[in-house]
Amino acid sequence: MGSIIEDELFSSSVIKNLHTLDFDYIPAELPHRTEQLKKLAQMFKPLFSNIAQNAFIRGPVGTGKTAMTKHFCLSLVQIGRTQGKMMEYVHINCRKRSTNAMVLLGILMHFDPRFPDRGFSVQEMLQVLRTNLQRKDAQLILVLDEVDALLKKSGSTLIYDLTRFNDETMKTGTPVSVIMISQKDIFSEMETAALSTFKRSNTIVLEKYTRDELYDIVRQRVGLAFHANTVLGESVDLIADIASEFGDARFSIELLWKAGMYADEKHAKQVMPEYVRAAKAETYSVVTETKLRLLGKHQLITLLSIAKRLQKDSVAYA
Repeated sequence: MGSIIEDELFSSSVIKNLHTLDFDYIPAELPHRTEQLKKLAQMFKPLFSNIAQNAFIRGPVGTGKTAMTKHFCLSLVQIGRTQGKMMEYVHINCRKRSTNAMVLLGILMHFDPRFPDRGFSVQEMLQVLRTNLQRKDAQLILVLDEVDALLKKSGSTLIYDLTRFNDETMKTGTPVSVIMISQKDIFSEMETAALSTFKRSNTIVLEKYTRDELYDIVRQRVGLAFHANTVLGESVDLIADIASEFGDARFSIELLWKAGMYADEKHAKQVMPEYVRAAKAETYSVVTETKLRLLGKHQLITLLSIAKRLQKDSVAYA
């Protein structure tokens, strides 16, 4: 038994770098997001004069919201430090940290991984954050990813408190900039006081990727992740065609990864279109389920009614 497992674990693979197929991997270049990155850079120019900036990035699943923001913030920190500006970048997923206290704890653990996870009020943690920034003479770039989860559970008080830092720390040069990310427009869910800290024009809307854009993304990942000449051109075309239904880069990358795994399972030397089709069969239902979760109550009721009517007329799979 052990030898069978060992044989599979160390068998040859068409994939040379699995890490580059991970959803969290940020490539050095982001295809078809150059204009949006330029716009972000223009927005955050005042940061180099110690003037905080806030922004909102919106778009459907798989349009590169998180990847683009991470790419921008990491570059901003690096450039800032070459200019003698101390910048700290913290990325919080509000789906995982959906309360004010949990968000602040995530921020403070960036400065001190041993910071206690209980015993401090929100106001006390805000004071600790202020002290950390002043001690390091640093600016904070905070990304609140899937911020709608935080707003739904805790409102926009924390966003207001964090942007108020700028009034109190302007003399010390330690402003806090907040970038919010969501699939939907969240301004209507924010209180007036918090909303007043955001410039409506500092919004970037990402559209779904086109078929040709997805093709470029897949080609890039093929070059990064696979050995030379192991992914057929027809397979890349097929992945782009399939994923174009959703305009979802994540789905295209998952199809590529899964097709590569099927090739390895068959001990094949190339990723054939048949492996892409097998990957689609396995992942398509999961993607569809994800899309259904995004529908509202009335949309789901309408969809159910249509499905029942089709079933009644015996054309459910037409």
